[in-house]
Amino acid sequence: MNNTVGCYASTELISFLGQDGAQTFFNTSFNEAYHSKIGPIIEAEHKFVKASSIDLLLKENKRIKILDLFFGLGYNSGIALDYAYKSSPSPIIEITAVEKDLEIINKISTLEVPQWYLKWKDLLSLLSKQKQVIHEKAVINLYLDSIFNVLEELPRGYFDVIFFDPFSHKTAPEFWTDEFLVKIFGLLADNGTLTTYSGLKRVERLANNLGLKSEHISPLGRKKHSLAIIKP
Repeated sequence: MNNTVGCYASTELISFLGQDGAQTFFNTSFNEAYHSKIGPIIEAEHKFVKASSIDLLLKENKRIKILDLFFGLGYNSGIALDYAYKSSPSPIIEITAVEKDLEIINKISTLEVPQWYLKWKDLLSLLSKQKQVIHEKAVINLYLDSIFNVLEELPRGYFDVIFFDPFSHKTAPEFWTDEFLVKIFGLLADNGTLTTYSGLKRVERLANNLGLKSEHISPLGRKKHSLAIIKP
């Protein structure tokens, strides 16, 4: 893969507004939208945040270590922060975000979003100019690079939550190979959860063969369920 920062310079991003009132884009290079028409906020909440172990970790008042792979417009991290702060007065959160496309991160500051989400949009938009953002006891660190370049730097068995949100297996098959997924699963801490919009049977089968549990998340914005992968 081309690992140049902002390598999608020729990409045309076609804007559209989700049913939840939040803006997202269609990426012409991949011929895919970043989110479905139902909207990025609702998708992030249903398929990634609430499907993860964040709720349990908040109840236990533990530091929550999140890996946000293919960070994109940042909605998964933004909704995780919003959910955490609504559930706990002072959550301790460490987010490691990985995204190679600077162009899409630069779009965060211009997003049209509901009024209540503005503070998270403004916070995450700072990542276009700096690699670390701190908000109270929440820290967000950005790797502006290909996941293939940083994968070996990420600590194995460390993350409580992994948001796995690449383009689909049809347009970005390199992110859905067994070899790659085994490495990603290996980043989960005990009792950690990986959530993804995909419901691919072979992904679930691979996880189960590795001794991981899987749960089906009810469909939203599409016909198929999504997956939560849990490390016992």
